[in-house]
Amino acid sequence: MPRVWVLLMGAGILMFGLMISGVMVIGRVLPTQELAYISSGYTHFDLVLLDLYHRIQVPIFKQVLMFSWSPNGEQIVFSGYGGSNELYIMDVYGHRIQRLTNNQARNLSPSWSPDGKKIVFSSNYAGNEAIYVMPVDCKDTFEHCTTRLTPNDNRLYVSPVWSPNDQQIAFVSMLSIVIGADSSSGKPEIYVMDLNGNHIQQLTQNPDESYTPAWSPDGRYLAYLGVNRTAQSASTMIMDTECSGTTPCTYSLFSASTTPDPSWSSDGNSIVFAGDFNGSIELYITDTQGRYLQRITYNNMQESIPRWRP
Repeated sequence: MPRVWVLLMGAGILMFGLMISGVMVIGRVLPTQELAYISSGYTHFDLVLLDLYHRIQVPIFKQVLMFSWSPNGEQIVFSGYGGSNELYIMDVYGHRIQRLTNNQARNLSPSWSPDGKKIVFSSNYAGNEAIYVMPVDCKDTFEHCTTRLTPNDNRLYVSPVWSPNDQQIAFVSMLSIVIGADSSSGKPEIYVMDLNGNHIQQLTQNPDESYTPAWSPDGRYLAYLGVNRTAQSASTMIMDTECSGTTPCTYSLFSASTTPDPSWSSDGNSIVFAGDFNGSIELYITDTQGRYLQRITYNNMQESIPRWRP
């Protein structure tokens, strides 16, 4: 092969490498909108970083089931690494891994505190699904690092998310209508509690089920997935937690075969979610009133758990 072609090929490979590595830092240099999501095939779950401004997608880690951004957007807490359900913290740029849990339990749905010092998550460590909180820098055992926030009553407590004002934690549970009743009957609804696990309050009253709450940046609204089993429909819902009763407290953005985990943009003007509108599950962006719908992924994979980068 002529020397000039070898030089050209080498230059091309170098430029491609610089472009791929550069996407990891370009969001801090040029104006951009970034989000991460899970791209799943038959045997793997990849965490993908999507730069909407530059139209670049880069897989950044494999074997991720659930994740959450740190408040500064520099780290990700996730579960699923190595086939386990342990929690890890990853530096987005360097891929440095820090293990948080080592209890061989199902540790899921991690959510970072607004000050970046704690993680709230669900775990079946004690035999039932409960919500725990732990400092990100604790090096001790699970028992010493964590505080259990929900009662040990064999009910379901999952999908915790920290409020932006650092005052409440929203979560999903199958409590009965009367908090504290002996009956464990009920359906999944969204509740809030304070940071000590007290003052539990039910927020949603959907026909069937409510899942995966997501706070708006100002802490007033919750986006979530509302499922109506009778009508065989699922909708991305918005709820005003300060509803006065003079206006509807909840409304539907889109009713389709949507999946859980909507996410708000940092300015509170857009919501990204996964939905099946054309026979495949892709990611879509809409405004908070559902006035437009923009598809942002086009592939043969299944997308889920989109999260705007802070």
